[in-house]
Amino acid sequence: MGDRLLKGAVGAAVLLAAGGVAFGAALSPPPLEFKTLAPPASIGTYEGVGLSGPTGIVGNLITNTVQIASNGTAGGTIGALYDRDTSVWTPIVVPSAAATAAYGPARTRSGYRIVGSYKTALSSDAPNHAFFYDSAAQRYVTIDPPPTFCAPQTCNEAIAHSNFGDATFKVVGNADAVGNGPRGNAYPGRGHAFLYDSATRSFAKIDVPRAVSTTAYGIWSDPGEVAVTGGFTDARGTHGYVRGLTSGKMLVYDHRPAVITHFEGITGAGGAGDYNLAGDYVSVLGGKESGFFLPVRHWKAGKPVLLGTLSANSIYKRTVVGIRPAPETTPKAIGFSVEVPGP
Repeated sequence: MGDRLLKGAVGAAVLLAAGGVAFGAALSPPPLEFKTLAPPASIGTYEGVGLSGPTGIVGNLITNTVQIASNGTAGGTIGALYDRDTSVWTPIVVPSAAATAAYGPARTRSGYRIVGSYKTALSSDAPNHAFFYDSAAQRYVTIDPPPTFCAPQTCNEAIAHSNFGDATFKVVGNADAVGNGPRGNAYPGRGHAFLYDSATRSFAKIDVPRAVSTTAYGIWSDPGEVAVTGGFTDARGTHGYVRGLTSGKMLVYDHRPAVITHFEGITGAGGAGDYNLAGDYVSVLGGKESGFFLPVRHWKAGKPVLLGTLSANSIYKRTVVGIRPAPETTPKAIGFSVEVPGP
């Protein structure tokens, strides 16, 4: 949840496709070595770098959303791509945007692709627009679902969260019909999850059945299966889910005793139905947000590994990135990466 707009507790999982219920106690936090991900004072021509939050990871590439205070973007944000192999930070900025947020990266044969959102004004009522950026073509493309996507309401907000593929690819994100007032407080009260197909330039609604609101934050593809993860809200609360769009299988997960559970990212772990997930939950006691790592094998949830009081924003293999509280001497949160021990 962290630095993103609200998506939408120890672990109970429900495999809807099989109608079964599995329960598992969380593993005690293993010795974890957190590495700080801090941007330089300037990124490209953008100076006055402030709070930075890692939002996505694939291989050596980590996307970030960075507060900036120069170049006419005071009070806004830019996206940034950090290459762990070269230690180079590259700005990701939609032309003419007042603020840009960068999310899930994907590697392609010719470079990389990044998705995210942007605003053309910094007011609280300015809508977010979804986009993707292709490094080979050096091209930004807006991919807002049509207004009718939120029928009977009219869509006026879109955020792209993750993508997967090469020459042709798929993007998942959210669209919403947001009313008056600060958007950060409203989204995604009645949000809809979308799947964008670059081959047909079409959008499909992938809401969880009977949900009031659905988010789609991660996508992974294996031969014979496309899996999407995020969260949904129904009459019982807000839950994390992993859904096979090809097979129709779905795993619903509640981290107990939490009031909100949400999956932030997904990565493959050997084939269809086998995944590693990064998630967040908000505790009943104290309302603090905490992160966790969850292995899923054969569409069944394993035992979660608790990562502490932080926001786990994305995952690749067993590396989780996100933001966590800084030491008391630093008045802001800091970005991190951490390797979760295991096979």
